[in-house]
Order: sequence, then C-alpha cells, then structure tokens
Amino acid sequence: MRKRMAHFQNQKRSLLNVLYVYLSVSVVHSYNIDLEHPIVFRGPDSSFFGYSVLEHYHDNTRWVLVGAPKANSSHSSSVHTPGAVFKCRVHGNPERRCTEMDLGRGNKPRESCGKTCQGDRDDEWMGVSLARQDKSNGKILACAHRWKNVYYDSELILPHGYCSIIPPTLQGRTQALIPCYEDYKQKYGEEHGSCQAGIAGVFTEVSSSAFSMFYFSLLLMHVILLLSLLVPSYCLEVALSVRDMF
Repeated sequence: MRKRMAHFQNQKRSLLNVLYVYLSVSVVHSYNIDLEHPIVFRGPDSSFFGYSVLEHYHDNTRWVLVGAPKANSSHSSSVHTPGAVFKCRVHGNPERRCTEMDLGRGNKPRESCGKTCQGDRDDEWMGVSLARQDKSNGKILACAHRWKNVYYDSELILPHGYCSIIPPTLQGRTQALIPCYEDYKQKYGEEHGSCQAGIAGVFTEVSSSAFSMFYFSLLLMHVILLLSLLVPSYCLEVALSVRDMF
C-alpha cells in the first residue's frame, strides 16, 4: 500500500512539473537580435569598451553611451588609465565613430575634493556604470568605483568611489558626487573607507510631502564591496538622495 501511495505521489509531482513548464512557456515572449544589420561601435583595445552601455536621446539625436573603465583618457593624459565614457551617434554616423566625453576633471592625477580629501584618479575605472534620468532632457550618471581618497595626503588610502552627473546635452560642466565622503565627519574612514560607491547606480523619482512637489533624486544602491573579505561589515549598501543637484 505504501509503495502504491509513493508511486502515486511521484506521478502527481511529475504531472505538476509538466504543467508548470507548459504554463511558463505559454507566457514567454521571445525575440532575436538582428545579426544581419547590426550597428557596431568599437573602442580602444584593452579598454573594456562596452563594460557599460546606455541609450540617450536629446534634441532629436539618439546616442549610445559606452563606458570603457580601463581606457586612457585624452582629456586626462597625465592620469594612468582612469577610464572614459564615449558617446556614439546612432544616425548620421556612417563611420561609426565614437568620441570620448570631456567630464571636465582636468589633467592632474590628484584633485582636491574636500577639507580632508585628496583624490587619486589612477585606475579609477570611470565608466564602470552608467545611468540615465527617466525623463525628457534626463541627466546622465557615470561612476568610477575605484577612485581613491588619499586621506590627509598620507599613506591611508580610502577607495570611496566617485561619480559625475552629466547634463543632457553631453557637454558643459559636470557635477561631482562622492557619496561616502563628508568634510570633517568623524569615523567616516572606518564606516565608509572602502565603500567603492558607483558599481551600480540608478535615478529614482521621490515625492516630498513638505513642499508637495516632486524631486528627482539619485539613488546609489546595492554598492558591492570588492574588498569584503577585508572589511565585511562596512558599506554593504548605500542609498543616498541628492535633491540639491536637480
């Protein structure tokens, strides 16, 4: 009797599995990539060109923005492989040419970033992530999670991570964002020293009840700590609203 019951239960499970697979397949909509008429953009060798990709539309022009986090920068030639973000026009570009964007950070390997902050841009991986504000004339977020703060110009190096907010025109002045650094904040090195913010980023819309209006704010979320074996308890997740920048 027990054997019959066990056999019946196995048959029931098999029928349920078949039904589950059938229902799953029935709601799946597949598509294929056009391999016959692709638009191909190429970047510098060994630059990780294509590590991040983003579509952007502004002023009746469609762009593909491409991160190359191991590239040398023509705008920062004194910095060792800081990475770069390229803009590639989709239409009216028969040569499929991509142009490096000038993020306005100058040509110095070190940059002043606060009262107790001296930025080190070597191997910062700019372009490791890209995000766009989901609206017309949306701004762009480009990040470099390996950007480092050489604390008090000493041997204490804190990989905070750095992001640039780029205007929708893809030209002009950018805004710097260092989520894990605050001037004179005590113990920020202990709490956020290995934050590496910017591995992932997204814009989100939030409502402010105090002013009854909407703000677009930046949410840096699910920041992955590459040095988690060394500091497993620090900076597992960062969520930061930056209303003043918009």
